[in-house]
Amino acid sequence: EADAHGDEWFLPCHFVDDMVMPGTLMYECCLHTLRVFLMRMGCVTEQHGVSYEPVPGAASTLRCRGPVTQATRVVTYEVHITELGYRPEPYALADALIYADGHRIVQFTNMSLQMTGATREQMETTWRQTRAAVSVVPTDAAPVTAIGETAVPVGPRPALYDNDRILAFAVGKPSEAFGEPYCVFDADRRIARLPGPPFKFLDRITAIHANAWDLAPGGWVEAQYDVPVDAWYFRANRQRSMPFAVVLEVALQPCGWLAAYLGSALRSQDDLSFRNLGGTATLHEEVFSDAGTLTIRVRITKVSEAAGMIVQSFDMQVWQAGRVVYDGDTQFGFFSSTALARQVGIRDATDRRHVPDADEVRRARRFPLDAVAPFTPEDSADAPSHGELVLPARALRMVDEIELFIPDAGPAGLGFIRGVKQIDPHEWFFAAHFYQDPVCPGSLGLESFLQLLKLAALDRWGEGIRHTHRFEPIALGHTHTWIYRGQIVPRNRRVEVDVVVTGVEEGPTPMITGHGFLSVDGTPIYEVQAFGMRLVV
Repeated sequence: EADAHGDEWFLPCHFVDDMVMPGTLMYECCLHTLRVFLMRMGCVTEQHGVSYEPVPGAASTLRCRGPVTQATRVVTYEVHITELGYRPEPYALADALIYADGHRIVQFTNMSLQMTGATREQMETTWRQTRAAVSVVPTDAAPVTAIGETAVPVGPRPALYDNDRILAFAVGKPSEAFGEPYCVFDADRRIARLPGPPFKFLDRITAIHANAWDLAPGGWVEAQYDVPVDAWYFRANRQRSMPFAVVLEVALQPCGWLAAYLGSALRSQDDLSFRNLGGTATLHEEVFSDAGTLTIRVRITKVSEAAGMIVQSFDMQVWQAGRVVYDGDTQFGFFSSTALARQVGIRDATDRRHVPDADEVRRARRFPLDAVAPFTPEDSADAPSHGELVLPARALRMVDEIELFIPDAGPAGLGFIRGVKQIDPHEWFFAAHFYQDPVCPGSLGLESFLQLLKLAALDRWGEGIRHTHRFEPIALGHTHTWIYRGQIVPRNRRVEVDVVVTGVEEGPTPMITGHGFLSVDGTPIYEVQAFGMRLVV
């Protein structure tokens, strides 16, 4: 950040009667920020004659949607490194944003810097001499933000519980996953499971700091998921990055494993189902197909039991290459079939949800959504694309039709949109989530809210930037909250999703935010707050 005082030297000379900060200086300040970032990461050497210079042949793009003027008080420079390597000179590519008093005004894409005159060997020699680590996260000490007392690995680790045992818990014999205490669930009783393929996003457990069969708060585990380069959900999402539903499942599924490891299913004589109740979290970075190994850490923080039900709270973190990409807290519950049958939903939703008035309904637009391939995760067909601002293919699309779209409705006058979906009891996700207990994943229900926000964003900005921008999975850096008080099962008939637009942010990377409710057969069961969708280059 830089404090602006209105008397900077460059204002009178650029221009005398229209004083603004030169774009070249804006670019230079972003380069300064990138240099500090690289130096802090360890890109330094004692070699003489080394200089920072742009990478020859690396084209950059500038988008400017506002100035820094005499009235500006704080200028913020934000840099996201997109590529690091050696040519043999150490180099970095990055994207940058500039904010004037909190408003995004400038975006640079594919900025570049290289350390001309340096080599990888020289840089590593410098660090070997000082006995310091080159990696972003030192291997001998974890960041203070990490769950647990050991360093978070930056790559794969040996499995304590391998994929075969995790599959046994998901779709096989629970005793093969956890041992003799769970033999009763191999045939005679039903246990709460992990999702099975193609909705299983947990490959191995790599660290356990909890006591088996001791249902108490405080324990934590480490898990890993190897992101396939050609994973079905990248094609189905029709975007470059991992869809939000998958990111959320990557974070949540180790919570289910830890709950089973602690013996939760043995606390009741009744067969129990495991359901997420809600959470609050933040996505800090997107996850792309080249992410490699994601490391997940979850800690159980609270356990309460009453009336045959168990409620558990967890902290969760998803790490990639030494950086936290998603973190938050969440709550789960174990419920009997009788308790689940008494689905009362979100009790005060009727008082808080927006109901369009007659005039708004008359002005509403209604239209179906096209169904494009792939239609299921197993479908190898690719979806046709007319740019990056497109909705998911049928395999991941959770809304069939827009029943009401009123761009100027809602309490803030920013928009109201209602999408509906007819439940097909044979849809692929019922078989995957869960074995012997089919229920629509809540994470896919959350995708329906995001898909409606995408439609609202397309209506507002799509014509001008349809072929230059794409969607983030959910707005980066913005904390979001979800609440579940019910479930969608194969016998249900209709899902209705309402979103009220609560905020609109213009600029080179515009963003739309909203909150809403999801109802099944007339009962509101999901609520989301502060869900955002940003359009980025």
